[in-house]
Amino acid sequence: MFRLIAAVDRKRGLAKQGFQPWNIPQARRQFIAQTKQYGGNILAGRTTFDLFYKGQPLADRQNYVLTRDKTPIEGVELVHDLEKFLREWQDKDVWIIGGANLFAQVMELDRADELFLTQIQNNFGCNQFLPPYEDKFVLAEESQLHEENGFIFTFAKYVAKH
Repeated sequence: MFRLIAAVDRKRGLAKQGFQPWNIPQARRQFIAQTKQYGGNILAGRTTFDLFYKGQPLADRQNYVLTRDKTPIEGVELVHDLEKFLREWQDKDVWIIGGANLFAQVMELDRADELFLTQIQNNFGCNQFLPPYEDKFVLAEESQLHEENGFIFTFAKYVAKH
């Protein structure tokens, strides 16, 4: 099962100039807890791995990074062919943790089974976006409103219609 997980603003914004323009520790804790479930396998794009995770594998998870670069990264297994990876892992659990390009590729291939979103009730003028998902997913669960650091947000789980 392929699960996408992200924090987004009202316009599905993921990042602005390569960084998340919000600081919500509760969302970060939710991300850590979620991605350690179901085997703890995570797949990130190279830019997301370098910028968001500062080139360091996430602890207590098996880290895979989609990249064209052949240079090894300690603690990470490199993935050079997304479609092959998705075929080989189709009967296992993998968290797709971004970025925008990787989310778009997985959704375009119709391989996303679930979508876990922290939905922030602000517009941050982001320039990286989660692709539209409303036609392919249905809301399965949504938390009540939370507030932290002046941000109002919910945690939502969507399941694919396929």
